Amino acid sequence: MKLKFCGFKTLEDVNKAKDLNIDAIGFIHFPQSKRFVDIEKIQTLTKIVPNDKEKVVIVVNPNNPTLSKLIDGTDMTTIQLHGNESLETIAFIRQKKKSIKIIKALPAKNSEILIKAIQFYKDFVDQFIIDTPSTSYGGTGKSYNWDMLNAIKDVDFLIAGGMNYKNIQSVQERDLKHSGYDIASGIETDGTKDSKKMNEIIELVKGVN
Repeated sequence: MKLKFCGFKTLEDVNKAKDLNIDAIGFIHFPQSKRFVDIEKIQTLTKIVPNDKEKVVIVVNPNNPTLSKLIDGTDMTTIQLHGNESLETIAFIRQKKKSIKIIKALPAKNSEILIKAIQFYKDFVDQFIIDTPSTSYGGTGKSYNWDMLNAIKDVDFLIAGGMNYKNIQSVQERDLKHSGYDIASGIETDGTKDSKKMNEIIELVKGVN
């Protein structure tokens, strides 16, 4: 199972996580997010993340100049599209940097809408994240009805939305075909990353820290 820890804003918090047994560390470049970091800060933070981890930048409906600045100006390896991005936007990213991994986040509105969106994007992206629907495009700390994920077959996807130790245990009781978890609020206490919570989730999901 893959683990992506997301929403890092400070060197202190990145240092808590960078050597843990996780697969990806995420930084949010969306001004409306409480976890927003600018491009200069993203570059500072990605530089200290080891190369064995994906360095993910999350954007919402970005324009091409913003994408160019992020790709050229940071050490990111992965971009996560969290809005209503067009296939033209995805094509621009591929043209700009062929090696970049593209994740498409989708809101879990209902099974029919979700499957339709997956079919639309699946030939153009590398992975999906299924998140709680919200007008703020994620980061709510709220979960949804995971049973709708039973409809997803044969694609690589992570579950997001209110993922914490207890909710991951509940998901594990279901026979879902997910690849792992994307967690932000579930590894925080009072807005900062909590080493105890991170280590507990790693042991739960990976079996070893």
